[in-house]
Amino acid sequence: MIEYSANDRFREMPVYCCGLVHYHSLASSISSFFQLKGISKTLTTGCTAGIEAMEDAMMYLRAGRIHQAIVGSSDSSNNKVTIFGFGKIRGLPFNQSVEQAGSPFSKRSKGFILSEGAATLILETEEHARSRGAVIYGVVDEVCSNNDAESINGQDKHGENMKLAAEAVLQGRTPDYYNSQALGYASNDEIEAKLSADFFADKVPVTSIKGLIGHPFSTSGLAQIIATLLGFQHEFIPKTIRTDQYGYEQVPLILDTIHKATNEVLVTSHGYGGNNACVYLTRE
Repeated sequence: MIEYSANDRFREMPVYCCGLVHYHSLASSISSFFQLKGISKTLTTGCTAGIEAMEDAMMYLRAGRIHQAIVGSSDSSNNKVTIFGFGKIRGLPFNQSVEQAGSPFSKRSKGFILSEGAATLILETEEHARSRGAVIYGVVDEVCSNNDAESINGQDKHGENMKLAAEAVLQGRTPDYYNSQALGYASNDEIEAKLSADFFADKVPVTSIKGLIGHPFSTSGLAQIIATLLGFQHEFIPKTIRTDQYGYEQVPLILDTIHKATNEVLVTSHGYGGNNACVYLTRE
C-alpha cells in the first residue's frame, strides 16, 4: 500500500497529468484532432527520431499498408535537466558566451546551441499524391538508421556506423551536396568531416543549417530535410553561417547561398546514445 502525506500535495495534481507526461500524447492529439484511426506511433530515439519516424513510414508505404502518413518531430528540451546535463559534458556553452558556440565545422566552437521547435512532413505514395493533385516537393529515395552499440552516454567517435548508414542510402551515387548535422559539437563535426573525406574526397559541397536554427534535437533531421526540399523548389543551396571553419579548412563548406538547381542530396543525423540516420532525397 502506498501512503501519502500532506506534503505530497496530491490534491493539487491535475487529473490530466498522465497525458502531460506521456511520450505519445502529441501523436495522440494529432490523431484525435484529425480523426485518424490508423497506425499511430511515437519514437523516442533522441536527435534522430524525426528521420527514424520517416523510416518507419516509408516501410509502411512500401509494404502497401498505408498510402499517406503524417511524419513529425518535436522536443521541449529547454529545461534545467537538459541544460545541466549537456553543460556537464561541455556540449553546451555552460557559463560561457553563446558567441563561442554553435559554430559548425569550427574547432573554436564551445558546443552547440540548444533550441526548440517542431517539423512536419506529409509522406505518400506517388500515385496517391498525383491523384489528389498534391504539390510534390521531392522524393525520399532511401532512409537508413543504425546504432553504434558503444554506450548510452555517447557515440562511436570514428563514425564507422554513420558511414555504413550513409553508404546504404548513397548506393554508390554522388549527391549534388550534403546537408550535414554539424552543429559545433566536436565529436559530431569530426564524424561529418570524415564522411566528407572518405566518401567524396572533400569534393562534394557541404552545408549545415545549425548555425541558423540551433540544435532542436529530434526536430533537427526533418528541419534539414525541409531546408533541402525548399532548395529543390526555389533552386538554391542553403549556406552555413556562424563559422570561421577553423580546423576544418579542407571541408568544402558552403559559406554563401548558391542559386542553382539541385537533384540529389544526402542528409545526415546522429545523436547521443549512438543512433545514426541518413536520408537520400531526389528532386523527382
